[in-house]
Amino acid sequence: MDRMSSKLYLHDEHWNLMREDILGRMSEEACGIVAGIEETSRAVFPITNMLHSPVRFRMAAEEQLDVFNQIEDQDWQLLAIYHSHLKGPDRPSPIDIAEAYYPELINLIWSNIAGEWSCRGFLIDKGQVAPIPVVHLEKE
Repeated sequence: MDRMSSKLYLHDEHWNLMREDILGRMSEEACGIVAGIEETSRAVFPITNMLHSPVRFRMAAEEQLDVFNQIEDQDWQLLAIYHSHLKGPDRPSPIDIAEAYYPELINLIWSNIAGEWSCRGFLIDKGQVAPIPVVHLEKE
């Protein structure tokens, strides 16, 4: 978990899995983990939001630990944490900034602006937010 990335490449299947997770949990913020190699996704792990809140998330600890073990077993890296903002904003909220515990990880924010879902990436470190390009590798 000691890597710093300048961008993230998300395979189409992983992009779609996150989007399906978000659409399936429209009464609360969806959340999960993206794992991979270097800057490219290999797996997405939806995780229960134990707060069941529409404006805040906290990953279920046992599920998170299980995912960390799977990532280690596969020799992958923890690349990003994703969550949704049901009604915006399309950037980290003050709560996201205050509770950003992994400054080396990309924070993927899925936001619903005017009925359209989009995903943006950010690094958050000591209250500072820096946008990170997220490249959706669509199937040809």
